Amino acid sequence: MFVIDPELRFPQCRLVLTHDQLLNELRAQIAAKKFSQKRLADHLSIAPARVTEILKGGRRIQSQEMPRLAQWLGLSDESEAQRQFVPEGAMPVAAVPLLGEVPGGNWREAIRNTHHFIQAPEPNLPRFAYALKVVGDSMDKIVKDGATIIVDPEDQDLFDKWLYVVRNGEGEVTFKQYREKPARLVPCSANPDHKVIPITDRDYEIVGRVVLITMRPDQAALD
Repeated sequence: MFVIDPELRFPQCRLVLTHDQLLNELRAQIAAKKFSQKRLADHLSIAPARVTEILKGGRRIQSQEMPRLAQWLGLSDESEAQRQFVPEGAMPVAAVPLLGEVPGGNWREAIRNTHHFIQAPEPNLPRFAYALKVVGDSMDKIVKDGATIIVDPEDQDLFDKWLYVVRNGEGEVTFKQYREKPARLVPCSANPDHKVIPITDRDYEIVGRVVLITMRPDQAALD
């Protein structure tokens, strides 16, 4: 687990954005009509046709274009001096898309919002990793309401005692611990109202494994 203090750690670290994260945010903002392709092309000093190729996946965003594009999309508020100076031993961070909320209590429909990113102190997270906010108290022995979990959707192999995000046949999503013999989802909670969920009598889909938990000190499950 990691405790993140954005005021102390992040201003000293380089923001690491992947090509796919920038491309996904670019497509989302273009779809939302926040700006025209022509305006973006002028900002990047490229032909408008190149922007079209980027959006269609026919051209990669060039390395020299990535910082300017991140600034244009509002994903970076670093000054030029901050980008050029990284203190020795500073921990790089990765920008991870925050897709919404996952219930830590009763089943409820997951809320998705692809316009927000968080900074995680792990520059080498899985390529499709994304973040979800925990809502509820059914996992409060591990984290409290409001903490953030980062999910690897490509890691769906079940192992005893690991943490997963799971979706049922109605499309509702929850965050729980998986236990074997019998296969079940276990609430790690001090609240007795939360019950073990058997997963043998219904259709369930593993959304992904929880690979990182980030939180403020008041979101940690401390006695």
